[in-house]
Amino acid sequence: MKILIVTTSQFGYLVDYYRYYTYLKGNGHSVRFICWDFGKPRIEEANQDIIYVSREGKKITRLSRFIQTVQVNERQERFDRILINWFKFMTTLLFMIPSDKMYIDIRTVSVDTSRLMRKLFDTLIWIDAKCFKHISILTDSSARRLGLKKYKLLPLGGARFLYDKVNGNNKYADLLESGEYDFLYVGTLHLRRIIDCVKGFHAFVQKHPGINTRFIIIGDAIYNELTDINSYIADNNLGSKIITTGYIPQHQLAVFFKKIFCGVSFVPIVPHFDVQPSTKTYEYLINGIPVIATSIQDNIRLIQSSSIPCGVLIKDNPADFEKAVGEVIDNKHLYNKEAIAEKFGEYEWDNLLRKYLDEALNLPKGKAVMAV
Repeated sequence: MKILIVTTSQFGYLVDYYRYYTYLKGNGHSVRFICWDFGKPRIEEANQDIIYVSREGKKITRLSRFIQTVQVNERQERFDRILINWFKFMTTLLFMIPSDKMYIDIRTVSVDTSRLMRKLFDTLIWIDAKCFKHISILTDSSARRLGLKKYKLLPLGGARFLYDKVNGNNKYADLLESGEYDFLYVGTLHLRRIIDCVKGFHAFVQKHPGINTRFIIIGDAIYNELTDINSYIADNNLGSKIITTGYIPQHQLAVFFKKIFCGVSFVPIVPHFDVQPSTKTYEYLINGIPVIATSIQDNIRLIQSSSIPCGVLIKDNPADFEKAVGEVIDNKHLYNKEAIAEKFGEYEWDNLLRKYLDEALNLPKGKAVMAV
């Protein structure tokens, strides 16, 4: 089949859509991918499937350019399916493309700190969703919040990382060799209050100076969260204990997932985050890594329902994080990497997409045939 994927994130920077592309391509479909060009490093520079749309000009100019790019490609290729990651004003495509070939995918509800803005954003998604025949969404709880009745689930998955010493990210390999109990946070720092984890970890190392442990933070922020974390590290002489790297692309993370002792999935426990699952909870567990996770709905479901020890649930404050660090280290003998990886293998992207993406796009059963 000929499939077009449309997202306003640059290729490779929204994990879900990068995985959709590689899965569909790997199953023999002809796939084209339209996205914004934010000027970030291109994950697959020479890939002719990827069409980058310039963001030059005023908002209305670049939005018009983006929508026109979708229209032109559809006119040229006549795709069988068009998978669109929801964006504002996408309903204008209904005047250009038959609605029955467009599949709208909702990856998030609003996480704005303002209740009014969350309501406005969610209402806009609801109105747009009513205009299309095919809707997929991340979770049932997100659908309930938006008031959607007819939809298909397209849940979150995680990657199993395979470290290759030749082609891997060796920049950090030596650093990771020296750690005994390395804790890892990977993800955005925006609105996540990771400074609370930093303060909790600081309290732990003050009380247990003899334990060889570190906290590695991978991620960037829209505002000043990373600056605040780095300032705290400098002010408290924690440079050897808490390490920030900034953003690292997903395809370079394997070395960390091979070496670390425990993952951190810290999301503030507030209503607008509670219905959103955390990607990294899945990725830690799929790779056999125990996790310290805040008690949002999906984390509770994963960890409490597990038949084997796989992590610790906490409240979203420094004291709970400090306590959890000690608990995971004390109970290290309970965590079996192979058993955890096997237990949560069903959430690995290929396994998940085989079950849900094929259904969401109404793809034929069995191995796809390469489109001509």
